[in-house]
Amino acid sequence: MSEMLVLGIETSCDETACAIVKDGKNICSEVVASQIPYHRRFGGVVPELASRKHLEAINAVVEETLFKSGFEMEHIDRLAVTVGPGLAGSLLVGITAARTLGAIHDKPVFGVNHILAHLSVNFLTANISLPYIGLTASGGHCDLVFAKTHDEFEMLARTRDDAPGEVFDKTAKMLGFPYPGGAEIEKLAKGGNERAVKFPVPRFKDGSEDFSFSGIKTFVKNLIQETSKEKLPDLAASFQNSVASVFSGKIIAAAKRKLCQRVLVAGGVMANSYIISRLEEECAKNSIQLFYPEARLCTDNAVMIACRGFWQEKSLPLTPAPDLKI
Repeated sequence: MSEMLVLGIETSCDETACAIVKDGKNICSEVVASQIPYHRRFGGVVPELASRKHLEAINAVVEETLFKSGFEMEHIDRLAVTVGPGLAGSLLVGITAARTLGAIHDKPVFGVNHILAHLSVNFLTANISLPYIGLTASGGHCDLVFAKTHDEFEMLARTRDDAPGEVFDKTAKMLGFPYPGGAEIEKLAKGGNERAVKFPVPRFKDGSEDFSFSGIKTFVKNLIQETSKEKLPDLAASFQNSVASVFSGKIIAAAKRKLCQRVLVAGGVMANSYIISRLEEECAKNSIQLFYPEARLCTDNAVMIACRGFWQEKSLPLTPAPDLKI
């Protein structure tokens, strides 16, 4: 079987990214143009600004990716682009670029789901058998799925309110850290006692396995107001511990329920080394294999889009789908 080169494009939020991946395993080149400096002063992503910055960057990002790889468009077998979920204007920029390239060079274009793409990046470095339990945790999502094949997924749980990455950023903001603040929380927590503060455990009266992080956010907000500066590392460590406990409890319960011993995690929150170490510890206790990407591939990137484009068999509609579900 000949090799397949997939060019991926990602513009769902505030990263303009392009990558070329061979056979879903080897990164040939990648470029990410981050918009964080432009959004930081607003304390979060401004949708209109994001789409304008994508327009300014997309052509140069694609050209640089091709140049770094040593390939021309004639060598590319397939294009893959995020169609959702994400910001409508931002998604449109990437989709338009991919469709234009596909039309000019007569290449197939695959629309992919951003959330599933996060999970697909795990296949870069490991030979993973299916089925698996997959958890994507980011600033906009928290989804737990059971993957039967690369194209057949069962939704097991999702957040009913805040996403975990959003709670990290809002907690960081309350502590005076700049956007995005997840990494700052992790740094602060390194000097703290993770058992110092007992956080509430979110549960639903209907017995649902869904996630909820609004209670944790409110709890930490109230505690910050009455916690001395010297005790803030304890608060940060306990906050991280509470989030890690929610994740580990959900994935282990799902793995047991589905009789599945493989768990894949991904998304920006999984760039947190403490959370990963906790998940490794809990999965090991339950004889569950845990797979996760290197930290730089946890946040939004085009490598994951190219990987997803390699593994999936059919394209999603090539139109922006801001609220796309699994």
